Amino acid sequence: MDIEVRLATAQERTALEEFYAREGYNFQEFSTQAACSPVGAKQETMYIVAVTQDVVVAALKLDIGRDPKLGKVGFIQHFEIEDELEHTDLGIKMLNKIIELADEKGLRALDTLVAESRQDVINLYTDSGFNEKRKEVYLRRDFRQRIF
Repeated sequence: MDIEVRLATAQERTALEEFYAREGYNFQEFSTQAACSPVGAKQETMYIVAVTQDVVVAALKLDIGRDPKLGKVGFIQHFEIEDELEHTDLGIKMLNKIIELADEKGLRALDTLVAESRQDVINLYTDSGFNEKRKEVYLRRDFRQRIF
C-alpha cells in the first residue's frame, strides 16, 4: 500500500471529517477549539495527513503559537492512525514530517500532551527525539449533576 504523508489541503476537509468520524471524533468540534497548551494564542493551524487512494488513514493537528520564553512553538493534537496501520512505521513517518515542517517554519520547539496510560504513543514520541518535560494531573470540581 502506497501512503503519502503531507500537509493537508483545503479540499481534504471532508476526507478529514470522515477519518476523524471513523476514529470516534467530531472534526468540527476540535478544529475550532484552542489548544490546551502553554503556547499563547495560536497564530496558525494546519493538519498533516497520510493518504492512500484518496482516503485519509492518519492525521494530526498542529497549532503554532508564541511562547514568551522560547518564541514560535508548535503544539501537536489529535494524532490518530487507522487501527490496522498502528503497528507500522506510519507514526514515525508522520512525526518526521511534522519535524521537517517545524524546521522549515523556524519553530523553537514542538509540544504535545499524551495520556500517561498510552505508553505506546509516548514511546513513539521519545523515539522521535521528544523528551518528557513534566507530568500533570487533570482536576475538576463538579457543582451540579446533569439532568439528562
